[in-house]
Amino acid sequence: MKTWMLMLLAVLVLAAAGATAQTQAQTPAQAPAQTTPAGDADAGKKLFVSLGCWTCHGYEGQGGAGPRIAPRPLPRAAFTRYVRRPSERMPNYPERVVSDEQLGHIHAYLQSRPMPRPIESIPLLQP
Repeated sequence: MKTWMLMLLAVLVLAAAGATAQTQAQTPAQAPAQTTPAGDADAGKKLFVSLGCWTCHGYEGQGGAGPRIAPRPLPRAAFTRYVRRPSERMPNYPERVVSDEQLGHIHAYLQSRPMPRPIESIPLLQP
């Protein structure tokens, strides 16, 4: 039973790593198009908590009931569009609730989160 759970955990970690690698491959091509200034990560953390984003995405943006959104969030413009008009179960956040500047701060906070440790450095996942 324990071996089965370890294998399942390893598969999930590898799938997440593959999704992260794919996102990283797409990000450099999109990065130069971003012309908006960077936000304040400390202010973004406070907003992320006060707006309740953490309830679905976790305090670090690692995911939970909602998808993982850190440390590599969508590009800023796409992030803002999605928050304004989400396609899933997430409620929308119009500009009267959270401004574009505040979303920039939240985006900066998500970008500031550290990358997960490599699988090789987690003893429990080693054969």
